[in-house]
Amino acid sequence: MRVDAPADVRLSASRKSAICNIYVDGKTRFFATADRLPEGQHFVWAPAVDEQKPEALAFAQNSKLWDGGAAVVLTCSGPTDAFELRLWIDGSVEKIQQDARRPLFTALMKKYLDFAKEQTGCGV
Repeated sequence: MRVDAPADVRLSASRKSAICNIYVDGKTRFFATADRLPEGQHFVWAPAVDEQKPEALAFAQNSKLWDGGAAVVLTCSGPTDAFELRLWIDGSVEKIQQDARRPLFTALMKKYLDFAKEQTGCGV
């Protein structure tokens, strides 16, 4: 196993993204990104996401949840400016029972969202 990730997701106007990859036996098994975008930047969900029959997460208005991951885009009011925060998690699910996948990614995204909001100053 190998983890390739920064120590934090403290995004700013000069540090616009952070990526985490977890590799098992040389293959990506978990992937997470955080991107800080200019306020009002137009965002379109990729067609591949819609093919997964996604649903919205109850705790995030602009969100998608599918069997292999979840994504959230939200507008943030930071300490000095407003910005869009895009979070994405994706993982290997072949060893996870079908009915456990979406609850797993829901819980992971909730924790990731809370952590990323604190780290980026979203809502401060």
